[in-house]
Amino acid sequence: MPDYSYILADVFTSRAYGGNPLAVLPDAAGLDGVQMQAITREFNLSETTFVTPGSAAGRFAVRIFTPGGELPFAGHPTVGTALVLRYLGRTAGPEIVLELGVGPVRVEFGDGNNATFFREGPAEAEMLPDLRAGIGEAIGQPLAGDPWQASYGTPFVMVPLADRAAVSAARLRSDLWEALAPRMWRPNAYVFAPTGPDSLRARMFSTILGVREDPATGSAAAALVGSLPRPDGHHRVAIAQGVEMGRPSLIRASVTRAGGVVTGISIGGGAVVVGEGRLLRLPDTGQ
Repeated sequence: MPDYSYILADVFTSRAYGGNPLAVLPDAAGLDGVQMQAITREFNLSETTFVTPGSAAGRFAVRIFTPGGELPFAGHPTVGTALVLRYLGRTAGPEIVLELGVGPVRVEFGDGNNATFFREGPAEAEMLPDLRAGIGEAIGQPLAGDPWQASYGTPFVMVPLADRAAVSAARLRSDLWEALAPRMWRPNAYVFAPTGPDSLRARMFSTILGVREDPATGSAAAALVGSLPRPDGHHRVAIAQGVEMGRPSLIRASVTRAGGVVTGISIGGGAVVVGEGRLLRLPDTGQ
């Protein structure tokens, strides 16, 4: 059988056993989607990525799976996979292009073990004022404003709360949340509150991804900054997540607006490789 090795990395952190863990299979050619899903469930992390050669030099095709299914885009797998490929010496340039389900995504390497991905234009968004009371009941906290849903490929419901204490106290009641789900693009909740002029505390809850809470969610951070009202200009936001889970994470986000419209966003952070191994047996194929 081919040698299917894997790398374990913690993403959106500068220290091991913080941030959001990720498994990366850097040579996944020959595996089908059914096998990838089974391997992901075996790791039982928030996400696992499977890398194959891309359409051109310097590009890599990447499929992202959660225990609950495949995603077209996710933030910590994008940053983490790029940094793992650099760790393995697969790329030596200042940037890399990952071919994801949403299309090509450019990732730029920074100082140390840091990387930043970029998305152009605003996030797709829709206000949900009629769900404000129901969402407040489902998370056990009154909302500080109307919720909305937003997406750069993976949708989230944005849930604004008053402060850090309200975010820490939030608890998702699955029965109440799932009753609201038919009115949402996807029932993923990104609960957040300001902690300063350029900083936020956030948590992400889901009833469909196979993980109850996620310690660092770059795709949700992207959708948030890509839909949050801001004046024209370039704005940076530091988003702390995972604190309540004992896996503190730091997501560095930025957004540029011109003429009242988002022209682009970036999401960045660090990663630490914590382990390596190989699969000794493969699951059955889908054929």
